Amino acid sequence: MTTLTIRIPNEETQKVSSFIEDLGGEVVSSELTKEELRQQTLQELEEGLNEAFDIVEGKSERNSLMQALRG
Repeated sequence: MTTLTIRIPNEETQKVSSFIEDLGGEVVSSELTKEELRQQTLQELEEGLNEAFDIVEGKSERNSLMQALRG
């Protein structure tokens, strides 16, 4: 396979990614805008806090690092 580095408008990212995957290619990496990175970080933080609260409230069990790595 050939690796390309391209710059496209933000609003076209999903369309181009889908097109590449339809061709049998793979999107190796994608840079996020500052706002997208901020939103992703906030979402991941919220998910982590919700998981921690579930453990404290007894709704979920705590796993060791080895259990988490085994899936």
